Amino acid sequence: MKPRVLKIRGLNSFEREQIINFNMLTEKGLFGIFGPTGSGKSTILDAITIALYGKITRTNKGFINTTTKDLIVSYEFEIGGVNDRKVYLAERNIKVNKNDRYNTKYARLIERNGDESKIIAEGPTELQNQIHKIIGLTVDDFTRSVVLPQGKFSEFLKLGGREKRNMLERIFALEKYGQSLVEKIKKVRNTNLKEKSVLEGELKKYENLTEEDFKAKQQELQLELKNQESLKIEKKQVDEQYEIYKEVWMLQKELDSFISKKIKLKEKLKDINLKRESLKRGQNAIKIKPFIDEVEATNKNIKENREKLKLAIESLNAINEKVKVTEEDYITSQKEKDEKIPELIKKESDFSLAIDTVDKTEKLEIEVQSLRNDYIAIKSKRDKILKQLKDIDDSKGKAVIEIKNIEKRLNDIKIDPEYREKLQYALQKENDYKKSLTNKKELHNKLQQKEEILKEVSQKYNDILSSKNTQDNLVKELEEKNRILKENNPGDNSLLLEKSQELNVITKKLEEVINEINRKDELEKIIEDINNTKNPINTKLEEIKNTLGNDKVELEQLDNKIENIKKNNLASLLAGELVEGSPCPVCGSIHHTNIAIKIDNDEILKHQEKRKKLQQKIENLTTKMTELSIEFASITKEEEHNLNELKLILEKLNDINIKNLNKQKENKEIEFKQLKEKIDKYNNDKNVIESNLKVEGEKKSKVDLDESKLSENVKNETVLIKELKEELKEENKIFNKLYNEYESLKEYFGAEKISSKAKEILIYEKESEKLKNKEKELRSIVENYDSNKQTLANEEKKLIGILSQIQQSGTEKRKITKENREYIKRICGDKDPKEYLPIIKEKIKEISDRNNKLKNQLEKQKELRERISNEKLSLEKAEAIFNETLKEQQLKLEKSLKDSEFKDISETKKYILDEAILSNIENEINIFDDEVKDVKSNINRIEKKLQGNRIEKDKWQELTNYKLQMEDHISNNIKNIATLQKIIDDFKEDLENLKELRKREKELEHKLSLISDLMKLVEGNKFVEFVAMNQLKYIAREASKRLKDITRDRYALEIDSEGNFAIRDDFNGGQIRDASTLSGGETFLTSLSLALALSSQVQLKGSAPLEFFFLDEGFGTLDTDLLDIVMNSLEKLHSSRLSVGIISHVEELKNRVPVKLIVYPAKPGEGGSKVTLEYS
Repeated sequence: MKPRVLKIRGLNSFEREQIINFNMLTEKGLFGIFGPTGSGKSTILDAITIALYGKITRTNKGFINTTTKDLIVSYEFEIGGVNDRKVYLAERNIKVNKNDRYNTKYARLIERNGDESKIIAEGPTELQNQIHKIIGLTVDDFTRSVVLPQGKFSEFLKLGGREKRNMLERIFALEKYGQSLVEKIKKVRNTNLKEKSVLEGELKKYENLTEEDFKAKQQELQLELKNQESLKIEKKQVDEQYEIYKEVWMLQKELDSFISKKIKLKEKLKDINLKRESLKRGQNAIKIKPFIDEVEATNKNIKENREKLKLAIESLNAINEKVKVTEEDYITSQKEKDEKIPELIKKESDFSLAIDTVDKTEKLEIEVQSLRNDYIAIKSKRDKILKQLKDIDDSKGKAVIEIKNIEKRLNDIKIDPEYREKLQYALQKENDYKKSLTNKKELHNKLQQKEEILKEVSQKYNDILSSKNTQDNLVKELEEKNRILKENNPGDNSLLLEKSQELNVITKKLEEVINEINRKDELEKIIEDINNTKNPINTKLEEIKNTLGNDKVELEQLDNKIENIKKNNLASLLAGELVEGSPCPVCGSIHHTNIAIKIDNDEILKHQEKRKKLQQKIENLTTKMTELSIEFASITKEEEHNLNELKLILEKLNDINIKNLNKQKENKEIEFKQLKEKIDKYNNDKNVIESNLKVEGEKKSKVDLDESKLSENVKNETVLIKELKEELKEENKIFNKLYNEYESLKEYFGAEKISSKAKEILIYEKESEKLKNKEKELRSIVENYDSNKQTLANEEKKLIGILSQIQQSGTEKRKITKENREYIKRICGDKDPKEYLPIIKEKIKEISDRNNKLKNQLEKQKELRERISNEKLSLEKAEAIFNETLKEQQLKLEKSLKDSEFKDISETKKYILDEAILSNIENEINIFDDEVKDVKSNINRIEKKLQGNRIEKDKWQELTNYKLQMEDHISNNIKNIATLQKIIDDFKEDLENLKELRKREKELEHKLSLISDLMKLVEGNKFVEFVAMNQLKYIAREASKRLKDITRDRYALEIDSEGNFAIRDDFNGGQIRDASTLSGGETFLTSLSLALALSSQVQLKGSAPLEFFFLDEGFGTLDTDLLDIVMNSLEKLHSSRLSVGIISHVEELKNRVPVKLIVYPAKPGEGGSKVTLEYS
């Protein structure tokens, strides 16, 4: 990761936005950030960690600027290799809410690709997860290895071994080789175990599968196929004989039916002849009926016409009288209208004008009243404005006085910048003095503690030498007891195992016999259940066979019947097209006697529907019979299998005595128990002695170790006391120097404590800030007063103009109102125009409506009179026409009666029947005639076909039954073949499946073996710990090289088996020192070496190389020589792919870095800390 641009606003002392261009800052590789203490140098690192992770390492409270209460950070960086480099922008905005808590307004990560930008993370959690994914470091890892802020520099050095390994596991992405890998292996193992369990279940299905059974079924199938061939030959012979006699039998049945039909037709002949006569008379009556209907209709029309004519004459006389009266009333009404209407219309016009004037006048009076109200309201508003203007003048005067007082106080508490800078320097010296005093006291206390510890350790060392002799003797005594016990050993576990195996053999054999007995009982029950299931199926099969035979006979008979009906129907269709004198297309005769009768199609459809249902029934029964046959064969096969198994079990149990087996088992159990008790007693005694020996041995080892440690501690404590005395001597020199400087500064400032003087200055600065804000607020108020005063003055001037306009408008409207009232009085007198105008309008309407009504009435009466007169003429003409028509119709009727041999109309009406009835009679006669012809024709046809051949009913039934038996034999043969074929196919499929399952079983066992080996390799996180420990050792070696360079080969870094760091002092005989015993300068040098090594290693991570490194403390503890060495090391560290940054207030470092960022501390009223870029 390489930084590009950082923007900060509202973080600690950065009040206004500051932009840091890292592209320029890092162009030389090594750069520095400089500024006085408290200027905001470390805040730059805080801004980076907030942008990326949303937190800072120093504290997570009080980091937002109190003036802005709004923090915005924006950090742009690039990351990746040469070919896949990407640019990201991390942004956060954090605000202080009403409860002084922090709320994140937005947090996002933007990926930039040229001019295009895409948000890839939104929200604090999503942003942090994405950063962790891209960079590969947590915030703690980031601050321990890349950006090292104050307080974090030596943390990696002092971390425990396990914590160090966990950190390296995250930094180098080793999690995938730890628990994640274990879970993946477990998941694969569980999947394979589950698959193995399923496979074992599938294999159990094929336990009793054998090749012998398969071959036996194949032989059975061959026998059935041979039988099928012989059955086919026999059936063919039967079918040929059946077909010969089938036609004779069907013709015999058909002939008998036609002879029976001929007898019935002869019985109906007399009735048909009577119907022929009725049909003839009815058809003649139907022809005369239209003439009778015409005469009767004309007589009726003449009668109706005469009645209408009489009514028309009466109506015409009545309407003439009404027209005369209405004409007189209309003349009178018209005269009244012409005289009164003009006078009323003039009055209506005058009163309408008067009403308009009244409305206008009333409206003007309302407007006058409204103007009066407006005048009062506006005058009141102007009075209020005048009062507001006076109040503004008073308030402005007070604010001006307060501003002058604030300016005076600000001048009184103003602090000289040079004085403040000297005080800042003095405060730093006071802190150094206090720190030196504390260090001096700590060293003195530590020296006293170490002397006490040395005394205590020496006493413990003498005590442990005495304990060591005692423990050595006790261990020797226990070793002797253990030797004697081994000489009296009753036997080992192999002997006990032999006895156990003998017992297991007897027990297993006994269990097998019991299982065989239980299986025998179970098989006997299964065989009984099979017989109970098999018998009903067999019975059902016989029932279906019988039903199927009867249905097939019925189907055959139905087919014959349908065939005969179709033949007859064909003959009737041909007969329908015959014409007397034209030759028949079948026989060629031109005289057509005994024509075939037409057959009803409904009868054919009825028989076909019946045949369809019967055929469906036969198919269903055949399917059911096949299913039951297969089921019966399957049950029979299962029965055979169980009987064979039962036979084998009985053979096994034949020579076995279960009582003898039980007795043998009891004897073996007693032998095993006695031997086990002896061996258990021996093992218990042995375990007690060995346990005691182990405990005492461990105590001896512990005492030996304690003796060794205490001996080493005595040496170490002696050396440490010597070193502490030297350190205390050096610290006294530093303290005396700082004390003299501090006392001189106190005398200059005239204060007991410089910090109290600084606090006083801080109080003045805070008061000054508040007063400036108050002054700014008051000046803003004064400006608002002036603005408001001008606005109110303009508004008051506007109101004066409005009042003048209202007075003028009111005077004009009152004058118009008076003139209108006088005009209304002159037109209407004392009458109210609004009340009298409707009366006038009503009178005009009344006269007009009466006149119009009479006019309309007269016109309608005249129209009616004309219509009745026309109707009378029409009726007179119609009567003459009807009389002439009646004469002609009567002549036609008389001629028709004579032609049809009817006496009169009454006799004719007796024979008039409905056409449908006549049609039915005619159809009945035609059908009878057709049936007679058809019967005669068919009898001749059948006798010709039979040619004297016949077959008896018994012989035909015998032939039919034999044919059905043959079909049953063939059907059973087909079912047996199908059943055997299904069993053989199942056998084949099962044998193939078994082969495939055995193959899968072998593959699974091999795979599970490999998985088990893998689990042993990665269990307990061994692999991850191994890799992390190797990384740690490599980092320690690299850090040790840098530390030796920096300290001129004095110090080296080592690592123990637990991963903890230790320092080797090669100038003191290679003495090993714990990291906690290092001084401040030594800790800095060691931590720096570690941080540089760790950071270099982090850069090697291929997924997300980090390309910069920050240091933010420690340089103040180094002397000039060490400082040169450290800087040389840092200068060597940077390259084209790595930039190194240092943060310090040490002046000597400024000239050692080519590019530096200067941070200027915040000043009141100037927008907080500022940054500038400088080059050396």
